[in-house]
Amino acid sequence: MVKFNEYLKKCRQQNGLTQEELVHALYLHDIEHFEALETTTLSKWERGVTKPKLAKQVSIMRYFQQLTGRAVPCFEADDIEQGETYICSLGMQGLLGKSKELVLNFPSSVIRNEDLSICQLRHSPLLDQIIEINIDLDKDFNHDTSKFSTEQLREWALNPSNSFYVCEYKEQFFGLLFSLRLKPETFSRIMDMRMEERELTHEDFASFEEPGCNYIVSFFALNEKAASLLFMRYYAHLIANQDNIMEVGLATMMDDAKKLIQNMNLRLHKSTQRTKELTLYTYRETLPRFLASKEVVRMLLSKQECPEE
Repeated sequence: MVKFNEYLKKCRQQNGLTQEELVHALYLHDIEHFEALETTTLSKWERGVTKPKLAKQVSIMRYFQQLTGRAVPCFEADDIEQGETYICSLGMQGLLGKSKELVLNFPSSVIRNEDLSICQLRHSPLLDQIIEINIDLDKDFNHDTSKFSTEQLREWALNPSNSFYVCEYKEQFFGLLFSLRLKPETFSRIMDMRMEERELTHEDFASFEEPGCNYIVSFFALNEKAASLLFMRYYAHLIANQDNIMEVGLATMMDDAKKLIQNMNLRLHKSTQRTKELTLYTYRETLPRFLASKEVVRMLLSKQECPEE
């Protein structure tokens, strides 16, 4: 876990800026938040004496995004496991919010985080069982409009470009978070509703040697602990692969998903009436904007012992 003061000093030094230069740069970047910023205040931030309000922390991250061209500047994560070390599980619970359908309230007082495991579905002995669970969930959540086949989901899960994370407890299913790595043109067709998910083939998936977009297709957890661990792994994946992920998106018909989508900093892209009662919404955002949000900054830089200014 990185503290904000450590992150700020590291970013400034890595980019060869003095405190005076950074104060001036932040003023030009965001006058509203940094109009009265002085080097003495910046020095207190770096020493952990005080820290800026969350909105200022987000703006600072966005400044370094522009300066470095990276979605998560000054975070080095060579793999997903290393990326997870940056993420605060309590901050993750704040990002998830409350959901009655996507995150159930299965008793968790006797379940420790270390008792839960996250793995790729293709490595799980429960692969076939979880695919059937996902099909049943999709029929319930999307009113049987997606019409995924078992063979199609299996093909997607086995494709190394895709991230089909499952949470297990004592070899039992406890949650899932499935996302596809799509070629940008395919991603745009899905977002624009010019293409159905069931029409995707292996040719629509992007390799890790080319730019791609991350598209969430399924999420469900039996309790908050499983949900937090699944999203920790998902965000760690984004951080570790930030140099070749252009956008993040999803499509949903669920009202219960809207609060989570809002917390994830995804913007509404398009909507269409599927039936008299059902509307399909697509949401998308560039990876830098997706990650530079109050919820994510709190999740990455939340362990602060100093008071807010």
